[in-house]
Amino acid sequence: MNPGFLLAEWLAKDRDLRRPAERYRIGLIESWSSIGVNLLLALLKMIFGLITNSIALIADAIHSASDVLSSLVVLIGFSLARRKPDREHPHGHGRIEYLAGLFIAIMLVGSGVYFIYGSYVRLVEGVYARPSMAALIAVIAAFIVKELMYSFSIRLSKLIDSEVLAGDAWHHRTDSLSSLLVIAAIAGSYLGMPALDAYFGFAIALIIIYAGIQLGRKSCSRLLGTAPPESLQNEVSAKALEVDGVVDAHDLEVHDYGSWKVMTIHIVVCNTLTLGEAHDIAHKVEDSLSSCFYCDAVVHLDPR
Repeated sequence: MNPGFLLAEWLAKDRDLRRPAERYRIGLIESWSSIGVNLLLALLKMIFGLITNSIALIADAIHSASDVLSSLVVLIGFSLARRKPDREHPHGHGRIEYLAGLFIAIMLVGSGVYFIYGSYVRLVEGVYARPSMAALIAVIAAFIVKELMYSFSIRLSKLIDSEVLAGDAWHHRTDSLSSLLVIAAIAGSYLGMPALDAYFGFAIALIIIYAGIQLGRKSCSRLLGTAPPESLQNEVSAKALEVDGVVDAHDLEVHDYGSWKVMTIHIVVCNTLTLGEAHDIAHKVEDSLSSCFYCDAVVHLDPR
């Protein structure tokens, strides 16, 4: 199994990842790991890109450097999202995390546009990469490292259901794909087709722009509000049904604020209960959901 995946699983083992503190911990681990790896790779690629005069490799180095910025955005986003509720934001600041994801998406698209321009200039002016075995080895190593970072970050994003971590993961994946294209560009230089360097620069840019658009779309969707996944609906309903006196649970609504959520659910109770007894059952359901899902739970009563 992928070592990055295994490392992510080990970090999350036996921990309640719904807890805001655990979610923040995972965000810190992922962002600092990304910053360290990207700084090292950006420096390595830039050195060999300048030595070989490869636009694709230099673009790849700048992309790795931009990944450092995106990881800083992740770090800042998670920190600001932890701010406590205030008068203007009674449900907290968790959606700052989705704003951070949107910002990363804009950075990705901007980087892609810049690379298109650089590749066009190289193609027009006829300045191409010089073949270098050292550069080829460096890029292959970068590809392996980036694929490991992708699997590490994407697994953590799924474990805590975080779009911003998924965005950072896709920064790693686009970097690994662009490294593959750089390898092809260097191979083209060896084969006497130096213009491949500029053409692959275009391809790298398109991959980056596509990833940015996809991330932006998902982040905007979360900001607007999305329906809860079916797995969460089933889990919440099952938790409500565990409370004695609850006959049925339905019409679940979830407002997502990152690590904190606001849930509204209807429960059915027997109509022979007194109003006080039904009210007590509703409170028990609210307490159960709040403690399990770290949310503000509001329960509506439907008599049967």
